[in-house]
Amino acid sequence: MSKDQYEDWSIGWYCLRAKPRMELLATQTLSTLSDVEVFLPRTIRPKKEKNSPPRPLFPGYFFAKFDPVIHLRNVNYARGVSYIVRRKEVPVHVPAPVMIELRLLSPDGILKIPDQPHKIGDKVRAISGLFKGDEGRVTQLIPARDRVKVLFEILGRRTEVEINENLLDFPSAHPMSSGST
Repeated sequence: MSKDQYEDWSIGWYCLRAKPRMELLATQTLSTLSDVEVFLPRTIRPKKEKNSPPRPLFPGYFFAKFDPVIHLRNVNYARGVSYIVRRKEVPVHVPAPVMIELRLLSPDGILKIPDQPHKIGDKVRAISGLFKGDEGRVTQLIPARDRVKVLFEILGRRTEVEINENLLDFPSAHPMSSGST
């Protein structure tokens, strides 16, 4: 690597790729290093996931602020880290405004994503129960009983099923989504 390439390296925020489902371990490992700050933005859906742990906002990725000249090796080979995102062998800076926006969205690192109510015609996916993984369309709302009627395709036939809305994935107000399911 030439001396000119090192001149692009400076203290800043970088995006790191974690090993599969090891974002939390990687951030915990890196936070033990002096002069390394980590940020793992995560999401939680309070109504649906009362007891489930927050999930990464960007699955497989997190951010770290460090001096690559000093900590490149320690960061790159830390437990749970797959690699530092690079362009032509040089770690890519995450612009400060991007990090500021991410931190404003979730100062504690956990972004609460409210569920939006179902509407007739919404595409939904069963997340639990007999129809887990199946997709269908909402045909009727029954708010008094917290249930909805969903049109599923079962054994090649369209069948309307009344189901508890807690067993369905809601359309989400996720900041990275387009707003549709």
